Amino acid sequence: MDPKPDANAAANGKAPQQRGPPLHQIYALPAPIKTFPLPAFYPNNPISILHIAYAWLGQIFRPPPTEPSVVHHAIWSETTTSVHVTDGTSVRALWEQGFYGKGSLSRSEPNWLKREQVRRGLEQAHVSELQTLQRREERARAKWERARLEQEAIRQTRQEEAERKAAQAAAALATAQRHAANPSTTSAPLPPVGPLELLALPNSGASATESRVTTDICLSGGLLPPIGPLELLALPNSSSDVFSPKKKSCQQDSAPDALAVLPSSEMEELKHKDVNVDGLLEPSIPSHSLMEPSLDDGAGTSTELAEYSEISTMPTTPNGSTDSKDSRRRKSVRFSPKVESTTFGLTDPPSPKHTSSPPIAQSSPSGLATVELTQDSPLEDIVNREHLQLMPEEAFFLSFGLGVLKVSDPLSGLPLSTDELLRLFRQHSYFPPRWGPDEPDLEPDDDFLLHYVVYHHFRSLGWVPRAGIKFGVDWLLYTRGPVFDHAEFGIVIIPSYTHPYWEGSEKRLKRKTWQWFHSVLRVLSHVMKSVVLVYVDVPPPETFEANLQKGIARALGTYKIREVMIKRWSSNRNR
Repeated sequence: MDPKPDANAAANGKAPQQRGPPLHQIYALPAPIKTFPLPAFYPNNPISILHIAYAWLGQIFRPPPTEPSVVHHAIWSETTTSVHVTDGTSVRALWEQGFYGKGSLSRSEPNWLKREQVRRGLEQAHVSELQTLQRREERARAKWERARLEQEAIRQTRQEEAERKAAQAAAALATAQRHAANPSTTSAPLPPVGPLELLALPNSGASATESRVTTDICLSGGLLPPIGPLELLALPNSSSDVFSPKKKSCQQDSAPDALAVLPSSEMEELKHKDVNVDGLLEPSIPSHSLMEPSLDDGAGTSTELAEYSEISTMPTTPNGSTDSKDSRRRKSVRFSPKVESTTFGLTDPPSPKHTSSPPIAQSSPSGLATVELTQDSPLEDIVNREHLQLMPEEAFFLSFGLGVLKVSDPLSGLPLSTDELLRLFRQHSYFPPRWGPDEPDLEPDDDFLLHYVVYHHFRSLGWVPRAGIKFGVDWLLYTRGPVFDHAEFGIVIIPSYTHPYWEGSEKRLKRKTWQWFHSVLRVLSHVMKSVVLVYVDVPPPETFEANLQKGIARALGTYKIREVMIKRWSSNRNR
């Protein structure tokens, strides 16, 4: 356990929090049996002989309890191809003794019932999963707040730029009106102040004179200067069009005329691009940014899809005019009639993830995770839904190797013998299972036998094996278990057919590819694990069946194991 929290608590003047017994006491037994060995003998210390004699006499007059003292019960499940242990005491005991199974409702240890009780407020305790969920929610809220501040800064910058541009436009308009009142003060067109004014500049001296005359006419009640792309399209093409009485070139509502001169195809295209009639391009808003999860109307059916429409009310400025820019920035989302509408800014950051997950456990002053009860939190007894699904190799080792597990048949309820378990596990190692009279015979190189031989080998040497499907290998080897450290080795089982019986067989020709080998090696090297290739010499079928008649131990003894450890060599690091 990490001593830093206790040290920090002591420095702050608080009593160190005791979450439970130490891990080395919880996981003291490496297997479901107890051993009583005699003390070691040291030739250079004659007193050690007395110590051995005392222990030996003590075991004679006070014999230790017979082992195994506890026998666990389980049920075979054909659906999941595993052995189910449903008793909570047995689940906890097997988990603490290095048998983790293939599936669980908890990530680190079987504490689903405890976590559910803490979530509903029925118990105050420390649960690692709830603490992890709380930290993730805090990080999500911190990211959302950071995104909101960034959006606020962007919005403030855009507002300042808009005010600066408005001031420049007002100054340019005042200058244009002053020059229009006294045309003799200037002989050249006004300096451009933006891209649209650059497009409006004349191309020659004659055009400048003509443009100056047109500008005087427009400022005196004629054409207005262009302020957008649609107004540029609506400008006349010649001087005759400017002075033509049939051309309405100096109207205030020039945007509808600009739209009218466009073809119908371009008109539809501008509508799809969300072009405003005032000449300003308005970015299209994706519908998914305003989507909300469907709500339940109480009768079990989901409500209709949310309807989106622009808000009709526009904020007024101090002079009484309406601000169309702010009106376009805000949207109104209307759900079913039973739900109130919600109005928010289009540039607001996305809200934190709101799901139907249970309430997050909060930290109480005592340091324990607690949750306030709600109306939906029942106080009735909670049924423990968590059970341990032992892999066939683990179940067979507990039954055959240690004798601490009894597996029952799900239909008859009778316990299965060791021979029946071996045949059952071998049959289900094939797909589809081989159990009918017309099915081919079981072979000595089936997946169950190869995996169990390797599991039994490393378990007997003191290693703690666990399924390695997470990293693409057969087994992971832990020194003491995943509670104390990470796995050091990844085991890859390779059947070897070295006996002369297998010469010329198709199985001997099957080999792993270098691409497969490098992919496994790359994955394990990234997670700081070494690859161990375990070659299992497969005996001939006749030899295996003959030894199987004499006992399972004799049959398993016909397999031989060779280990080869591989490390990834890099030219940059291993020079």
